[in-house]
Amino acid sequence: MQRRFIAGLAAAAAVTLVLTGCSSGSSAGGGQTEDSLTWSMWIAGKEDQAAWQKVADTVKSDDGITLTIQGAPFENYFTKLSTQLSGGSAQCVVSMQSLRAANYTSSLLPLDDLAKKDGLDLSAFDSTALDGMKVDGKLYGLPYDTGPIMMFYNRDLFKQASVDEPKPGWTVDQFEAAGAALKAKGITEFGSTVSDLNLESMIYGYNGGRVITEGGKIDATDAKFAEGLDWLGSLVQKGYATQASSDSSQSSNDFAAGKVAMYTDGPWSLISQKAKVQFDLGVTTLPSGTSGPSTFAAGSGFGISKQCKYPEQAFKAVQTMTSEKVLTSLAEEGRAFPGRTAAQASWYSSAGIEGAEEALKAALAKSSPLVGNRQSDQLSQLFTQYALQAVNGQASGKDTMSSISGQLGSQ
Repeated sequence: MQRRFIAGLAAAAAVTLVLTGCSSGSSAGGGQTEDSLTWSMWIAGKEDQAAWQKVADTVKSDDGITLTIQGAPFENYFTKLSTQLSGGSAQCVVSMQSLRAANYTSSLLPLDDLAKKDGLDLSAFDSTALDGMKVDGKLYGLPYDTGPIMMFYNRDLFKQASVDEPKPGWTVDQFEAAGAALKAKGITEFGSTVSDLNLESMIYGYNGGRVITEGGKIDATDAKFAEGLDWLGSLVQKGYATQASSDSSQSSNDFAAGKVAMYTDGPWSLISQKAKVQFDLGVTTLPSGTSGPSTFAAGSGFGISKQCKYPEQAFKAVQTMTSEKVLTSLAEEGRAFPGRTAAQASWYSSAGIEGAEEALKAALAKSSPLVGNRQSDQLSQLFTQYALQAVNGQASGKDTMSSISGQLGSQ
């Protein structure tokens, strides 16, 4: 997920509001019935809309529940959701990112009791995906996708520069050596970004620095994270990386255009990126530094609003939406790396990218869920404002994190 969490979803920024069956002014609370519920989802265009409509149609055929989608572009989705929640007009089924779940615990229904009552086998879900949908030990959504941040690369550019392709488990030293070799051939290695999940994952892999602790607290004073920002800035200074942009889709766009040899993204974007680019696409783990191979993972799922009048029916729908059948279908379309372990094989076979399974399994084995925090959205905005300066060499990592810490205040 992102994402800005999910880079693949960032394309939604340019899409106008997409609605299926509901008007933007409809009241979800007034439209609910036992066999007719509403679902809030981010929609990235006509193809995206059609894919999610298939999921809603499956709920209709399997459960007899008409699930009407009310969608918005990703960049507007959470603003719209917050407005609906505060105004009492939220949908029954709510799509939620793991990174943002902590912001909505007062509005979402914990699902633990419903899962226990229905005898749902939660062990069938990827453990990292499931943990990502928990806040303070309570489950607020069933995951439909998950994945670690990885490194996508242009095989053709590496071949052109006579540089060995990166293998899963490669190191920071190897990453920088490749950057120097590519630069010598007039090729920029890496597309910089300050998008939260991507930025934090690169630094986590570099030295283990993290600004959100395992317990979900923000620690903007972490010295390792500041050092990681300085390292990213050094890549720009050496000419191995582009300057970062406030546009979260810039690195993806530069990669697709062949302007950079590598950028960071999640498996949710791999199949769609493959269809977009005009070169041979590869994927590997993030370069590892002093802490060994590591990355952050995140994902998205479906929860239930506390405003929903029929939570048991909504939970039945959510179970179908995250069933092996549905997630296998989404995997085959390249729309999600499934949150259910049994459905993940379909993603591997559909990807059709040499080495993708090996790389993704290696990344999953060394990934940690990036826990959300109630200030995650603010932190993301501050990265765009301040971390951008650090990556682009306009401020030190220490000063940057001092400024961010001052803006966030104490928890």
